[in-house]
Amino acid sequence: MKHTPFIPGLLILTIAIIISGCSSEKEPEASKTWKKGQDFNSVHFSVEGFEGPEAVRYDEELDVFFVSCFVGATSGDANGYISKVSSDGKILELKFMTGTDEYPFDAGRGMYITGDTLWVADHSGVHYFNKRSGDHIGFVDFSEFENGFINDITQGPDGYLYVTDTGGRAIYRIKDLKAELVMNELPVMPNGITTLPSGELALAPWQGSPDIYQYNTETHMLSVFGQVAGSDNYDGIEYFQNGLITSTQFDSSLHLMIDGMDELFIKLPGKPADIAIDPNRGIVAVPYVALNRVDFWKLMED
Repeated sequence: MKHTPFIPGLLILTIAIIISGCSSEKEPEASKTWKKGQDFNSVHFSVEGFEGPEAVRYDEELDVFFVSCFVGATSGDANGYISKVSSDGKILELKFMTGTDEYPFDAGRGMYITGDTLWVADHSGVHYFNKRSGDHIGFVDFSEFENGFINDITQGPDGYLYVTDTGGRAIYRIKDLKAELVMNELPVMPNGITTLPSGELALAPWQGSPDIYQYNTETHMLSVFGQVAGSDNYDGIEYFQNGLITSTQFDSSLHLMIDGMDELFIKLPGKPADIAIDPNRGIVAVPYVALNRVDFWKLMED
């Protein structure tokens, strides 16, 4: 097994450096503050009609949301699809992206966009589609590894894609359309993954630790970014303005972490999965697999 170095303890100094080094372009205006204390009665709008929506990804260039759907089993049924939704909540095409006979698409999970390509995690690897046409381009096979649950994707500062394996407690990298194991035996079951302004990758803890870890792609070291306020079952994770937003299933809510302090932010009507943020409008999209719905919430006060 691959040795997994990590640094225990809360790195307060590192957090301070990360936050102070954030670009001023993404900082909220002086009149803007976080819109705390919301519940399901204050949802901005909702979109129904999906089948097991597990993850959402916003594309700034096209101004649309992509929604990946389980549609039943998490593997083996080849009926998963990606929906395209307008920024104001209209389903433009329900089954915009699907698999092929050669590469069946079973159960879409976390997504990431590079250029014109949408990358989508599935149970045995990562599909990639043309985000404009919806055409299936190819598949990165992870089946050579003893993966447990391929889950979410982000791009590191080195340009490579990094993929979490929740069940396998591992992180993979996609390099030259090949999967590589870069770290396993993690102290946490990593669910969602996102890239911080520092360039390090933040991991949402499903089980195994009450901490959000950050992974350095150069040193391959782990350190603690902050401790979560709940126990476990953190799913999606995104950075916006000066806060780290996570979706949590243990209390059906969104949490907000600022300066290493985590708190309940928005109380939700069901167990959320992998979230997405429209940074221009300050809106977070929250999918619920069991409710077949995606809710959209305003993050900042008007």
